[in-house]
Amino acid sequence: MKNLQSTFRGGVPLFTLLLLLVAWAHAATAGDYVIGPRDALKITVWGQQDLSQKYNVSVEGTIVFPLIGEVRAAGLTEAQLGQKLVTLLEKDYLVNPQVMVSVEEYKSKKVLVLGEAEKPGAYPLTGNTTVLEIVSQAGGFGKSAGKQLVLLRPVQRLASAGSTVPVGNTIRRLNIEKIQAGDTSENVEVEDGDTLFIPKANAFFVLGEVSRPGSFTLEKETTVLEAVTFAGGFTNKASPSGAKIIRKRPEGGQETVAVDLSGAVPANKDFVIQDGDTVLVPRGNTFFVFGEVKKPGDFQLEKNTTILEAISVVGGFTDKAAPGRTKIIRNTPTGQQTIEVDMNDIIKRGRRDKAIPLKENDVIVVPEAYF
Repeated sequence: MKNLQSTFRGGVPLFTLLLLLVAWAHAATAGDYVIGPRDALKITVWGQQDLSQKYNVSVEGTIVFPLIGEVRAAGLTEAQLGQKLVTLLEKDYLVNPQVMVSVEEYKSKKVLVLGEAEKPGAYPLTGNTTVLEIVSQAGGFGKSAGKQLVLLRPVQRLASAGSTVPVGNTIRRLNIEKIQAGDTSENVEVEDGDTLFIPKANAFFVLGEVSRPGSFTLEKETTVLEAVTFAGGFTNKASPSGAKIIRKRPEGGQETVAVDLSGAVPANKDFVIQDGDTVLVPRGNTFFVFGEVKKPGDFQLEKNTTILEAISVVGGFTDKAAPGRTKIIRNTPTGQQTIEVDMNDIIKRGRRDKAIPLKENDVIVVPEAYF
């Protein structure tokens, strides 16, 4: 048998190469993390100490590597970047270079955990991560945690030059007991930019355009205007007339109640909130979609947006939806108006003339089918 210290072309010991292969095999199974801007990388080029060091990924997603210059790292896995460096180095500089890349500091992708966690704060995403895993990083659910968790997810739209712009948020309520039991319908994977609100028992949420969004203890009869006051009041971008209350029904599902909090004496200032309610204050020029759609939430209203385009923005209907009974709830000077829309006419029968243009603060509600 040949001595393990025998070498390959380029002077790399066989034993060292075996170690590298083991490391790469591990990376192939565990290195699915996609590198992003601001991450810190540890790059080792075997036998080349000057090249083996820490490299910071720039805001633009690149690193500056000796001999090669600027190399794009964002969007690649550790293994992919390693192979890219091998190709560039062996082209003009090194014979059979052995390169290993690992993320030393995860800075590009984060999830914010707020409320009743032992250690609330921002936590890095290091790969596919569930709600329970990220809450575990935050020390687990606190003793005062309620029964539900609210997942707030920003929705981005592709803009010019490959950049993205925020167009709203999706809001999802999750059952904490089912999360702890590992129910995959509730213990979902988190994404970069997600915020997890863990409320106290007997609590309510205030989200959106308020100074201090979060969860608050419901200790007495509280009106919606008092709830907004607890959250520091409206920001200068808020649309008080378009405020909404999202309420969990006892039999499941949720309902949305429009409340007008505009003016010196708001029309709905005395509306009393309940345990688990979410008060949502939108930005101006916003519409809402709730019910049986894939990404419910609030969205920026673009010029001439119709109900068909709105359904497209939220990812379409779920399997439980009843498109034929879709409704638009609209505030008018004379009160609240409900407009019935049969989306089957528009989508299946081609009646585009029935795709009603939306107005600011419209609420689209897609109910669940009876069977």
